[in-house]
Amino acid sequence: MPNVQPAVDAFTAEIKLLEESFERDLKTLTVKLKKMTDTELIQATSQLNFFQEIVDRGYGEALDKFDGEYTKMLAAAVKEARKRGIDPLAGASVEGLQVLRDMDYERLLGRASAYASELQAQLFRGVYGNSSIFQITSKLSETKLASHQLNVMAYDGLKIFDDMSRYAVFKGADVKWTYIGPQDAFTRDECESTNFNEPKDGYTESEIPSDTPFGTRGGFNCRHSWEIK
Repeated sequence: MPNVQPAVDAFTAEIKLLEESFERDLKTLTVKLKKMTDTELIQATSQLNFFQEIVDRGYGEALDKFDGEYTKMLAAAVKEARKRGIDPLAGASVEGLQVLRDMDYERLLGRASAYASELQAQLFRGVYGNSSIFQITSKLSETKLASHQLNVMAYDGLKIFDDMSRYAVFKGADVKWTYIGPQDAFTRDECESTNFNEPKDGYTESEIPSDTPFGTRGGFNCRHSWEIK
């Protein structure tokens, strides 16, 4: 079963380092803004573009690197198909996977945009409201980009793409599917049921349970995958 977590961990680790550096610079900026008149503050704030700065500081590069993992996932599915004598992917199948990939890229980019907007708003409110430097920087440090939510978003997107790549490659082929993943206290009931009821030779495409369909499997942040038997 493909393990997407290392790629996700590497991505979020890069973002954490970027975030720590950016927070240090925000403290310096806060001190400068506190010395300005209201007119100067308004003008200075209007020129800020935290989102572009975050992208330029490494978020864009980290995101592009993470996007490269999608290529690896698709390549692995194609390689497996060719080993089985199946000529994979054409037309709408390729386009559909590209749409999924583009959507995930935009979601992760949007996460950085929301983070940047929140920081700018908090910074302006704090300085304009005459909060202390400590109060402002403390509040800013509560807003995180390298968060659990980012980790889950990256994991879920890549995991779904991996699953859907395999489905797109083998769709309609005479193959059997098996549901692979951990069985522990965190396993969803629907995933447990799919595993428990799996035929000895695996599921045909038409037999895949509706509770654990290709792509979404057991639901958000599911740890299982549909693999070729």
